[in-house]
Amino acid sequence: MMKNKKTVLMYSYRSKVMHAIVALMVIGLLIIGGLLNYIPESYQDQAYMLHKSFGLLVLMLMLLRIGFILRDGRPKLPASVSIWEKVLARGVQYLLYIVLLAMPISGWVMSVAANYIPHLFNLVPMDLPFVPKDKALASNFSSLHYYLAWLIFGLLIVHFLGNIKHYFYDKDKLVSTMLRFKK
Repeated sequence: MMKNKKTVLMYSYRSKVMHAIVALMVIGLLIIGGLLNYIPESYQDQAYMLHKSFGLLVLMLMLLRIGFILRDGRPKLPASVSIWEKVLARGVQYLLYIVLLAMPISGWVMSVAANYIPHLFNLVPMDLPFVPKDKALASNFSSLHYYLAWLIFGLLIVHFLGNIKHYFYDKDKLVSTMLRFKK
């Protein structure tokens, strides 16, 4: 899917920064998304607007992040990593990329179909003119959005546990390719 054009030892600085920003935003969106129905009614409009705005921002940042990785390359997994671990690691990574694009798109389509056009931070309307206003379509995308949230949650757990394994058990410096910010 994503092929390095050059060999690198670490992710680029901008890829690392983008990883951190997206990770924090996604974790925040998962938490807030799960709590949206419990927010007092007087704050619901603002909460949904922020949730949608940050979701759309994740979509934009993920597109940039994928572009950075394609342009700057990414490090190879250490030779000590077994084939099954490489398949699992890259599978989780690619699936996260796909789902982190699909999640905001599903929310966007759901909102437009339900006739609740997102306005990016109350400034820019983000209509999708090709999406019909259709309650059934909105309901289907609502379900998709819900299940994608759980998929992201599961993938993040696998990603986190894999990094914990590499850092504490394997001690193979794999985690430092993303987290070390020295030039």
